[in-house]
Amino acid sequence: MEDKRKFRNHISIIAEQIGGGIVALAVFVAAMVIQDFDEFSDLAADLSQQDLSAFSGTAVLVLLGVAALIAVLVVNRFFVWSKTWICLEENAIVIEVNTVNKKKNTISIRNISNINLEQNLFEMLLGTCKVKLDTNSRSTAEKTDVKIVLKKKDAERFKQEILARMREYAGETQGQATGAFGMSGTAGTDRLSGEAGISGADYCARESAAYGFDGQNYGAQSYMGPEDDGGNYDVRADLGDILQHGLFSVNLFSILILVGGIAAAVAAVTRLVSQPDFMQTLLSAAAAILVVAALVFSALWDTVKDFVRYYDFRAKRVGSRIYIRYGLLKKVEYMIPVDKIQALVIRQSLVARLSRRYMAEIVNVGMGDEKEEKDSFLLLYMKKDKMEQCLSALLPEFAGTVKQETKRQPASTWAAWLIPFGIYVLVVCATAAGFAIGMGEYRMWALPGAVAAVLLALLFMTLSYIAAGVGIGEDFLKISHGYFGRSYICMRYRNIQYVEIKENVLARLTGIRHGKVHLLASAGNSEHEIPYYKGREEERIREYMLRRQR
Repeated sequence: MEDKRKFRNHISIIAEQIGGGIVALAVFVAAMVIQDFDEFSDLAADLSQQDLSAFSGTAVLVLLGVAALIAVLVVNRFFVWSKTWICLEENAIVIEVNTVNKKKNTISIRNISNINLEQNLFEMLLGTCKVKLDTNSRSTAEKTDVKIVLKKKDAERFKQEILARMREYAGETQGQATGAFGMSGTAGTDRLSGEAGISGADYCARESAAYGFDGQNYGAQSYMGPEDDGGNYDVRADLGDILQHGLFSVNLFSILILVGGIAAAVAAVTRLVSQPDFMQTLLSAAAAILVVAALVFSALWDTVKDFVRYYDFRAKRVGSRIYIRYGLLKKVEYMIPVDKIQALVIRQSLVARLSRRYMAEIVNVGMGDEKEEKDSFLLLYMKKDKMEQCLSALLPEFAGTVKQETKRQPASTWAAWLIPFGIYVLVVCATAAGFAIGMGEYRMWALPGAVAAVLLALLFMTLSYIAAGVGIGEDFLKISHGYFGRSYICMRYRNIQYVEIKENVLARLTGIRHGKVHLLASAGNSEHEIPYYKGREEERIREYMLRRQR
């Protein structure tokens, strides 16, 4: 009999989809009330006297129109939700949308690269959870292929069944999952670890145990719960580790914006308090105050976010997969197949670079493909020797890259940079000349501005020259880049899609080249510049690529 089950998203998905519109409406109403305080005061008085003619104002009509649009959106989302079904078939997940324009999206289980769980603050309150599925597809590498919102226990069960089926269809086991959806399984052999006699039930139990679940009844506990795992994780960060990571992750520019915003806000409040009609002046300047407050809050969050984002960070290697979970206001759980990892990225902020601390991220299709997932990291900031130990436990395939050295660009790189730098200087001079001619009394700033722009470019060129380098080993290509901070990307030759080599006239004369390497990943991680090197190192890269493809 064909295995087929149908279910809907949890109805709370409607609130999540229209939440942005409701927030925008609230901000719009607040801005209108602040800007037209006197008019709305009169309106309130009229309404208290049941004089509905006050609604004839343009602002109120616009408000009612926006409210009507929100109502239409709610009805539309409810209609789509009621007509959308998720069907779990024997070897595929099918999303059916039976609205006016019918659509069916079929995803083969064997093509799923990641199945991750996520729970934001709203979902925590409702007891729901988001299941995010990604496939091995370059065309959809910029977004999550499928998002399903379910009750927390249902999400856990759904994930465990998909994991078991992924394992089966990848040839890692010959059994099917049991327990969660009432399926029976038979014993097989783990292709990657070589373990014999692994049944679907045993696999699910072992996978669940990685998170402290009851293997016979996954879903009995919350996957986001604060249960004590008894040291069952390979890497677990305590409060000190989180605070250290937050300190080394601080963005220097965000701090400058934060300090400047606070100083501007204090100065503005001081001026307002000195005005004779304080309240009227405050209301008239409310829009500007809100803008400054938004900038300050954004900079403040950018400064402290890593202190709370990675709360209760823990990671574990189970067979051929890495499990990562963390979060306080937004809890996430990643399941990463090791064979889908395209590269390892080792990063240093300016503060971390000065103190010789490093953090590690991974590059693969299905993780870090959305804006909120760009930090698809593996390890928090730590010293190099500790990072090597943690990588040996979580990702031994890449552990040796920590000590792999990169060779700085040759001095003749400056000669190759003369052409683009010369073009930049010409553009700056032409802009300064136009500014001096057209700006009248401000023309005196044209020359200092041009000099500052050129000096700033020279500063960044120097920082880039110091940070950039390339290391060509027998197993990995390692590239470094940066300005104030620094990042290294380590990739296996067999994961490189193709390599481009470039050289301009001056580079050819000095015998240096640079290039670009391409990986199967999202756009932000698919292309990586190879810094300038001397000789024909691309021949070695090609040799290693061909050797690893055999």
